Amino acid sequence: MDRGRKMIPEISSEKQKKLKHVKVYDQLFKKIQDGVYPPGSKLPSEPNLAEQMGVSRMTLRRALALLQEDGLISNIQGKGNYIKELHTISKNFGMEKLQHPFYACYNDEIDDLEIEFRIEPATDAISKNLERKTAAVVISDRWYKFDGVTKGYSLSFIPIETISEYDVDLNDINNLKDFMEDRIYSIASKSSCELSFTTTGNFTAIKYELSHDEMFILILETLYNSNGNVIISTKHYIPLTMFRMHLNVINKLSE
Repeated sequence: MDRGRKMIPEISSEKQKKLKHVKVYDQLFKKIQDGVYPPGSKLPSEPNLAEQMGVSRMTLRRALALLQEDGLISNIQGKGNYIKELHTISKNFGMEKLQHPFYACYNDEIDDLEIEFRIEPATDAISKNLERKTAAVVISDRWYKFDGVTKGYSLSFIPIETISEYDVDLNDINNLKDFMEDRIYSIASKSSCELSFTTTGNFTAIKYELSHDEMFILILETLYNSNGNVIISTKHYIPLTMFRMHLNVINKLSE
């Protein structure tokens, strides 16, 4: 035996079988990069694609799951797998920047927003969440959609004092929409976001089913003004398969 040659361990046939989906992933990745499947296009159906690749549907699904995990494809229930637009992820900021957390963490497109609201007396539970006593609260539902299909949901609680202080016109639904979707993030001095897992998304959203699965990421967002008062508290529901978060962490010792 040549003692100068390092022994390379053999990969068992069982191990090779388990890694077959990685090879399929690599092949599909190259096809996407080479433009065989351009952004916005639909992949062949799973049975056809599995046949083209010469693999089982189970192997193909594992490869597709990796592509979806890497943000290269999205699965639209009942329609199939689509190639996503290739965006360069900004390294300048992530969730550490004060911004709308739904758009920061939702891993797909949104092209429409439906909004409703009502005014109710503040219950003890709502007052506790708002960390303040308030006579009334504006409760707003927001359904985020793409191509007519509801993809996510937000439920907001706004103290009536916030409405008055920032001149929000409740007679103009677009004014309220602009306030919650955009303007409030330039008004707030800080936010608190708590992430957890929940199965309540579909029935909390009331009017629409958000996902065929029961698994959701819940982002409990609280925004504060410069006086430390809560100006809005929101529960954002994102289907687990559509959740993606980017966070920059800086070691201050290396600055």
